Order: sequence, then structure tokens, then C-alpha cells
Amino acid sequence: MEMIASIALLALATGLVSAAPSPAPSVCSNDVFTIDDRPVNVALCVPESAPRRSADGKRLIVTVSETVSSRGATFNRDVSLDFLAGTDLSRTLDDVPLDKVGIGGTLHLTIGYRPSVIRLEHALLIPGAKALK
Repeated sequence: MEMIASIALLALATGLVSAAPSPAPSVCSNDVFTIDDRPVNVALCVPESAPRRSADGKRLIVTVSETVSSRGATFNRDVSLDFLAGTDLSRTLDDVPLDKVGIGGTLHLTIGYRPSVIRLEHALLIPGAKALK
């Protein structure tokens, strides 16, 4: 009886996993910096789908999934950033604290975006304004 219950539970779990929607395709940028002799990987991802527009239609509101990792420590966060609509490439700024990967300071990022393309254009470590890219 216990074996039948285990098989039923496994079948149910397998059905739930296969029924879960797959994540939407995304495009990502991936950069690696050295901070205090430590490699730090920064990945920025956006959905391939068209972004939401602001009520006035002048801005694109894009959810950017950020992943930062260094020496086995990783954190993820989703942030909504505003970009200008109707330009070939729009830019915005974002600050990412590094305390969750054991590094003091913040990455000050300049991010370039157009639908289906994201790239990290510049990165500064603050305080101190140390240029990383």
C-alpha cells in the first residue's frame, strides 16, 4: 500500500511540474568584473516580448531581472526601469548594492535598451567611482 501511495504521489508531482508554464524567452547581457580581487558576474535579462508603455506613451516600462554572483554567493532581483520610447537605444541608471555577495559598495550601472536587446554600457563601483566598464 505504501508503494502505491508513493507512486501516486510521484505521478501527481510529475503532472504538476509538467503542467507548470515555461518561462517566457528572454535576452540577456553578461559581464564579469574584478572587485577586490574577486570576480563578480552581472547578468541582466529582459523578456523578448514587447515592453509595457507608460500612460502617456513616452516611456517603456521594462522589468529587468538582475543576477549578481561572486565566489558562490548569488542574488537575484527584478526591477522595473523606465526607458524612452521611440529611440534607437534608450539608457537609464540603476544602483545594485553588493552586500549580498559579501562586497561593500554599490554598482552604479548605465543600462542600454531597445526591445529584445539589453546591454550593460558602463559600471562604476561606488563609493569611490572606480570604473569597471
